[in-house]
Amino acid sequence: MNYDLFKDKLLKAGLDKERFISLTKTPETTYNNWAKTNTYKTPNWVEAYLDLFIKNRENEIYIAMLKKDFLNHD
Repeated sequence: MNYDLFKDKLLKAGLDKERFISLTKTPETTYNNWAKTNTYKTPNWVEAYLDLFIKNRENEIYIAMLKKDFLNHD
């Protein structure tokens, strides 16, 4: 995954650089190396991690909506 796609997925996941680094324990220098030029690619696990993070976030939103509907249902 190139850096532009990585940044798009971070945004979709609602993560910033600091939060991503904190969650994944990725060294900041490694993160910065991905951004040096668009020819660097992130490791394969990064895309999978972000895809799962996004899907989980979406599911949490749906579950919260269902709970709210269920609790407000007469």
